[in-house]
Amino acid sequence: MSQSLFRNRKRRSWEPTVRALSHKATWAINKRLPEQIPLVFVVGYPKSGTTWVCQLLADYFQLPFPRASLLPIGCPAVVHGHEIVLPHYRTAAYVLRDGRDVMTSLYFHLTRRMSAGDRPPLTRRQKRMFPGLVNKDDVATNFPRFLEAQMRDPFASRYHWGEHVMRSLDALGGRVASTSYEALLADGRAELSRLAETIGGEPVDPDRVGWTIEKFSFSRQAGRRPGAEARKSFLRKGSAGDWRNHFTREAAEIFDDWCGDALIRAGYEADRSWVAGERDGAAS
Repeated sequence: MSQSLFRNRKRRSWEPTVRALSHKATWAINKRLPEQIPLVFVVGYPKSGTTWVCQLLADYFQLPFPRASLLPIGCPAVVHGHEIVLPHYRTAAYVLRDGRDVMTSLYFHLTRRMSAGDRPPLTRRQKRMFPGLVNKDDVATNFPRFLEAQMRDPFASRYHWGEHVMRSLDALGGRVASTSYEALLADGRAELSRLAETIGGEPVDPDRVGWTIEKFSFSRQAGRRPGAEARKSFLRKGSAGDWRNHFTREAAEIFDDWCGDALIRAGYEADRSWVAGERDGAAS
């Protein structure tokens, strides 16, 4: 093994730990020095569109958006995280997305680097997240098990989607605003204007809003139209409602058991009757 390859592997082994410590230090510094180091926090459940909202707010407010920082952030910036909304936030955005789409997107995000074919090699963590997986493309079989595992041991969060949403919505107020992936897709200019005005505390510049929305559109970043799927890409599909292609009745019942109340409170369903509409057959 070459020395350079050894050094790269060694570096990769410690970087996640250092990034996690840096992230915690950034939160602690801002909690104690909110006026001296003003930060705009963007938080939400994984695969809810938090990175996109960070890009939009950083560009609009002309702030840096440090990603995977190995050092605590000690200057005004937009900071990304998957925490719930915390009481000490002065300026923050909570990003909502239909939890069924979140789980669908997360499934493909976490399987995109798995080997194709039957019985791919899995890490210990992958075995916990995908119990009984034989082939990642057998979504109908894998998805209900994946959902159950995510409810009990969520990826990159202390809380499953329903808990995350309920706790965060309870904490909104002041210059801590919420937005949603679906609202940004439907009318990005109006939604970014509302979000920036709440966080910034003053009227927005409509031209700057328009430039920012165009600059960070799905089509421009992914190089394809929204809805055109690329399963190996971080920007897989860029659309809302894809969960309907993958939820069976079994998956719907599992999600409803754990997150049904949060789905209603977040405005994605009026009641729990949607579960009865899901098919018993295989998901695509």
